[in-house]
Amino acid sequence: MNAAKLIFLAMIFGLTDSVGLCQAAAQPTETQYNDALDRRCMQCHGQAHIASLGPTERRAMVGTWLDADTSPDAAAQEEPLTGDEPAERPELYVLHADLAASPHADLRCVDCHEDSARLPHPATLNRATCARACHTEVWEQYSEGSHSEAYQMHDARAPTCASCHGGHDMRRVDDRAAPQHRLNSLFLCGDCHAEHGPSAEGVASAQRVASYLDSAHAKALTEAGLLWAATCSDCHDAHGVHKADDPRSTVFRDNIPHTCGKCHEGIEEVYDTSVHGQLLAAGDERGPVCTDCHTAHSITRASSQAFMLDIINECGECHDTVHNGSGRRGSFYETYVKSYHGQVSKLGSVRAARCGDCHGHHDILPLADPDSRVAQHNLIRTCGQAGCHENANASFVKFDPHADYTDRKNYPVLYGVWWYFIIVMSSVFTFFGLHTLLWFLRSMAHRVRHGPLPKRPPAETQIRRFTSLNRVNHALVVLTFFGLTATGIPLVFSEQGWAKMLAGLFGGVEAAGVIHRVFATMLLLNFVLHFIGLGRSFVRRSGSWSRWLFGPNSLVPRWKDVRDCVGMFGWFFGRGRLPRFDRWAYWEKFDYWAEVFGSMIIGGSGLLLWFPELASKIFPGWAFNIAMIVHGYEALLAIGFIFTIHFFNAHLRPGIFPVDEVMFTGSVPEEELKHHRPEEYDRLVKSGRLESLRVPAPPRHRRGLHIALAIVLVGTGVTLLTFIIIGGLQSV
Repeated sequence: MNAAKLIFLAMIFGLTDSVGLCQAAAQPTETQYNDALDRRCMQCHGQAHIASLGPTERRAMVGTWLDADTSPDAAAQEEPLTGDEPAERPELYVLHADLAASPHADLRCVDCHEDSARLPHPATLNRATCARACHTEVWEQYSEGSHSEAYQMHDARAPTCASCHGGHDMRRVDDRAAPQHRLNSLFLCGDCHAEHGPSAEGVASAQRVASYLDSAHAKALTEAGLLWAATCSDCHDAHGVHKADDPRSTVFRDNIPHTCGKCHEGIEEVYDTSVHGQLLAAGDERGPVCTDCHTAHSITRASSQAFMLDIINECGECHDTVHNGSGRRGSFYETYVKSYHGQVSKLGSVRAARCGDCHGHHDILPLADPDSRVAQHNLIRTCGQAGCHENANASFVKFDPHADYTDRKNYPVLYGVWWYFIIVMSSVFTFFGLHTLLWFLRSMAHRVRHGPLPKRPPAETQIRRFTSLNRVNHALVVLTFFGLTATGIPLVFSEQGWAKMLAGLFGGVEAAGVIHRVFATMLLLNFVLHFIGLGRSFVRRSGSWSRWLFGPNSLVPRWKDVRDCVGMFGWFFGRGRLPRFDRWAYWEKFDYWAEVFGSMIIGGSGLLLWFPELASKIFPGWAFNIAMIVHGYEALLAIGFIFTIHFFNAHLRPGIFPVDEVMFTGSVPEEELKHHRPEEYDRLVKSGRLESLRVPAPPRHRRGLHIALAIVLVGTGVTLLTFIIIGGLQSV
């Protein structure tokens, strides 16, 4: 027997003799007896150095049972050290102050450590018997749970009473210093589960812990000190913790509404009567529970922007499927995100109506239920709620927020309008696309065969072609068209990343909407300004009104335009000469009337959508469904035509490239007018008006500025068109 053990045994014998002398002197009280027992334990565990003893020294102090009549030599042999013992055991050092402040201050050491009643006690003591001896109900809950299961499988990481509540320094649950206090318990559970918790559904346990700590529940505790906010044990229980797929678990799917309802008073009752709650009660797995919409750990405030934007996708997880027997072609989620409400929501606005604003949140009822918010007789109240369309009327609510224009059976009128635009767009792009391609090929063939047009020295004068008002009109058309395109097209492709980026350049979708309306107002004012100019031209005409309207200077189509178009295609194929164009070529007249009627169509439908409550006093609500199609597809037609066909005709065709400066300067070189507009040139010469139109040539240094501006405009247009094409392909 080594020296350390002999010293320890001598200490024990001395203690025994002392106790015997006391007993001889007087019969001790129970309190004195308990104090004596605790002092006996503290003879060792009250010494600070015990915390730093190594395995060998610790073993030397314990492990040999000695009866009064047993000599040390007859003691049972100790089990050898395994080498897995911890180098130090700081928890062996027990402060009397910790014990005195704990809920167990009146208990003896041996009340918990029963197998240490005889000294020296075994080298390995059983776990404290707190649950079995005192906390019977808690013990039963724990012993049936997943924590106990891990402990029974000898998992050293399994939680026990002491690992959660503390050992000798235990504090009551309402003590701020207690690890299980509500302000601390989330970290108590989180530290363990972040490091050792199992993954579930492909999500690491550490990620779930991090999600909770960033959630509304955790922040209410850690940032606001709200003790009623949900902690881990409120949802998972404190002692009766079970796996989520165990029906006994408080987070078992069917039990979740009740678990959440313990805090969110009244919500459970409302949910139980909803269509979702009824599905769950009927055993239908499609019935969503709280965590399906709010998530389990990443819970955010329902009033937060993040939640309001994401809840649409959460609804879409279930409602993005067309159910058999519904008779619909598209899902409710699909049709919502294609609506104006869905488009602006996808781009980050929280002002537009979301699913819950119309259908309710926890109180969602079937459409046929008379209490449903979307029952026909309740629609005016639902649409007219504060912050929405407060002046909604019976005509207004005929608008269908889930209308599907590709559904011929249920929406034949919308289907017809949609197909009208498909046919028009296909015809326009096919005809003018072929026209552009053939023109380019014929021009390049002519260039290869005859060489480029000879460069002429700049003349001192040019011929005026456009008035100042014409150029102002065109400049405003360019400005408003690019502005309306950049601020409006993100709506059409709201689910695309580039659309969110583009809207963000204007300060977000709501700011982009304001800017869009500013450009729309400018477009309408420019429209008025243009017609004022036409009126002034009519008043100042030199000939008859019919010549002003149908003459060579008019943009009204003539039979000559038909002949020129036919002749142009003949020239494309080498069967005839290039037509002799007058002041306006047929494609320029098409551009003009397309812009006039396009502006009227886009502007009219836009005004309808801008002031829906006012418009509903004149038009039925389903007119808004038509306006949505018209506004979007007419815009796509205009964008596609301007950024391809018009750009080629005005800037990119051989002989004009890189820019036709006439809309910047208002004048053209005389030789260019003679070459491109021979009919007009001959008529001006014959009438003697040519000299009256002669003006000084613009400064040469401006040409570089005009080219740079044209490159920016063409580059911007082509970039936007590329985004649109990509968005269209990804939407197919």
